[in-house]
Amino acid sequence: MQLVKLTEPEDLSILLIEDSPGDATAITKAMVHGESLYSFHITHKESLGDGMIALGMQKVDAILLDLNLPDAKEMDAIDEVHSMYPHLPIVVISGYSDMDIVHRALRSGAQDFLVKGECSGVVIRQSIYQAMARKQIEQAYQRGDKL
Repeated sequence: MQLVKLTEPEDLSILLIEDSPGDATAITKAMVHGESLYSFHITHKESLGDGMIALGMQKVDAILLDLNLPDAKEMDAIDEVHSMYPHLPIVVISGYSDMDIVHRALRSGAQDFLVKGECSGVVIRQSIYQAMARKQIEQAYQRGDKL
């Protein structure tokens, strides 16, 4: 067994899957303004299908995923992304705040759940960092590495 060392890339490629252009703009602006350890390259797609195509064509470090998309509702979006790309951390960013939905999202493979309009850019960035770290630890545990 080897000791797990968390990797910290300097630049992060984030895929934002969000059907509302206004919400996507607000999330993107919040993430890129303010001090950050990393620079972000954010790719925005308005449907799960377009997001899945992007995942197959480019390197992505983490996914910000809305749960109410034109081609996927609630846990269907998480299930599809997680089944095809289980190594990628998923942070849900949704208008839903019901704790049952939050718990279902986390059980379905999301590393975190944020409510739109209730989180700053700092919170979104911190959530992404923590989701990436949790995913690295989860993968190390599955390999049997010493934590």
